[in-house]
This record gives sequence, structure tokens and C-alpha cells, in this order.
Amino acid sequence: MNHSRLITILAVALLAASCASPSKISYLKDMEDGTVYSASPAPEIKLQPQDRLLIRIMAQEPALVSPFTDASSPAGGSGAGLYTIDSNGCIDFPVIGRLSVAGRTMEDVRDEIVEKIKIKGYIKEPEVSISLDNFTITVIGKTGQSVMKVDNNSINLFQVIANSGLEPAATDIKNVMVVRTEEGKRYSYSVNLQSKDVFDSPVYYLKQNDIVYFKPKGVQLSQTGETVLKVFSSTFSFITSIGYVSWWLNGRK
Repeated sequence: MNHSRLITILAVALLAASCASPSKISYLKDMEDGTVYSASPAPEIKLQPQDRLLIRIMAQEPALVSPFTDASSPAGGSGAGLYTIDSNGCIDFPVIGRLSVAGRTMEDVRDEIVEKIKIKGYIKEPEVSISLDNFTITVIGKTGQSVMKVDNNSINLFQVIANSGLEPAATDIKNVMVVRTEEGKRYSYSVNLQSKDVFDSPVYYLKQNDIVYFKPKGVQLSQTGETVLKVFSSTFSFITSIGYVSWWLNGRK
């Protein structure tokens, strides 16, 4: 094969690989149309030390909830308070006292508070709501890094993508990393968003303080053509180098 033909083949191959169409990038490639798959509900969040709980007590008679108001809390409102779980996994709750909450769900803690208020006779039918004030996810990707606040105590990986402004075409969606801290240890998970197996991953539903790292691809795509021009420039330089080597080799014959 002569050198000019080799140069042409290499140029075409490089440009074809570099200008891959974003339309070919898709999620859940192995899911079949019309097939029914089992779905698991989002697991309940387990509370951890340093979590901040917004707890609100409500009753038909507003005056009855005033003893449960944490005046020092920035939460504001009668019957409301913001409580940080200490290193021993406990919070100090007005009137009721110290509660051990780490490792439990918010529903479980809420039921205990309701039961203790009833037993002590403070309110006959109290309504208690608990939300996690510090449910945040750290997202790292091509567009930079950000801390995403979760308001409804539940979020999954696809929702993170939809809310983060991520560029799927510039991201290695077959190898997304999630770092999770539990009981003083950090665990890393690799997730393939092109496979339906993502739904079975323990990190499909994210937890408070998770770190999601979307690794960038080697070649960045752009609808404006900027990337193609950069790739073409690099390819042209490469071809020029090969042409020089070819000229030098021919001159040696």
C-alpha cells in the first residue's frame, strides 16, 4: 500500500471516530419495547449523625403545640424546630426529651414522637411531619461541580442528570461513579446508564451526601461544529506529520 493511500485511510478513520453523532447516544439500550419489568419503590432514608431534621408538630388547637417549638431554631413557626443528630445518634426534643434516631427512618421516628405525645397527654391527635433539611447531592461533571438540594427526600440518577445540565454526549454514561458514606466508611459504585441493570443498583436511588461523578469522554461533541474543527485541526497536523515521514522515506529509496 502506498503512503498517500495510507494517509487517506487514516484521515477518514480519525474523522469518522471523532464526529460520532450524538443521536447514537442513548440510555437503557437493552430495554425491549412492550416488555414489563419489575420496579422497586425508593428505599426509605436511614438517618445518620449530623443529619438535620425539620420536625413540625400540628394540632387543632394551636396553643397546644407551643411547648414543642424550638425557639433557638431557624426553622420558625409554632411547633417547629430544626434538630441536628449528634455523634451519638440522638436529638434533644422539647418536652419529650432525648431520642435515639440514627439508623432509623423518618417514619419510624415520627411514629415514636406521636406515640409519646399521646401517652403523656399533651395532644390527643397530634400530627407530626419530619423532613431531612440537609439532603444534598454533590454532582461533578464536564460542566463543573455543584451541590444539589433534594426537597422531597427522594431522587434517582436520571433525575440528577435532568436537573444538572449535564451533556450526555460528552459523558461516559457507561461508567458513572457514585461515592457513598455509611457508618464512617466510603464505598464507590460504578453504574452503566445504558443498561437496565441500573435500576437494581444500590445507588440508583441516591442518599444524603452522595457524590455523583460523571466522567467526561475523551472527545467532546458540539452542535456548533467547534469540536469538529478542533478534531480536524489535530487530524490535519497528524496527516502532515505522516506526509513528512512519507516524503523522508521516499527520499531514502
